[in-house]
Amino acid sequence: MKKLFSVLMALSLLLGVFACATAEDKTYRVGILQLIQHPALDQATQGFKDALTAKLGDRVSFDEGNASGDSNNCAQIASRLVSAQVDLIMANATPAMLACATATADIPVLATSITNYESAMEIELTPEGATGINVSGTSDLAPLDGQAAMIKELFPEAKTVGLIYCNAEPNSIFQIKTIEGYLTEL
Repeated sequence: MKKLFSVLMALSLLLGVFACATAEDKTYRVGILQLIQHPALDQATQGFKDALTAKLGDRVSFDEGNASGDSNNCAQIASRLVSAQVDLIMANATPAMLACATATADIPVLATSITNYESAMEIELTPEGATGINVSGTSDLAPLDGQAAMIKELFPEAKTVGLIYCNAEPNSIFQIKTIEGYLTEL
């Protein structure tokens, strides 16, 4: 499902970004910044590339960078993509998206594998759900109310629930606070 949303969002954004091009033979250079090699992230990146290739054929080329899980590498790769003046950047995972948002205010950034843009970027979305900047994308937020209900169903007598999360990841903190509220209600 996440892959499908990534593909649909990529195609929608591309139609808008590339609609102003008049030449049929224009080749688009798309930068890709992925935080780390991981099956889920790899599939999202591949789905994005497959969708663009299906739409544009050989009129799209990709400049890919994998940060090997290092935020400093994300910043370096994002700067390289901006210097290369790519037409669009696909950022896969929160640190990759943040590095791209910092590196450019001009090149459109399409992000995926982001749970909550507001908490990740410390911004408030517009009423339409837009970031108000050059960053857009898909969310991988699972239904946290459903997860809380499942915990209650599986462990109806539980008085304390322990949840593991990463306190260095804004989206992880967002999820913990949100599910904590649902569990308290239950």
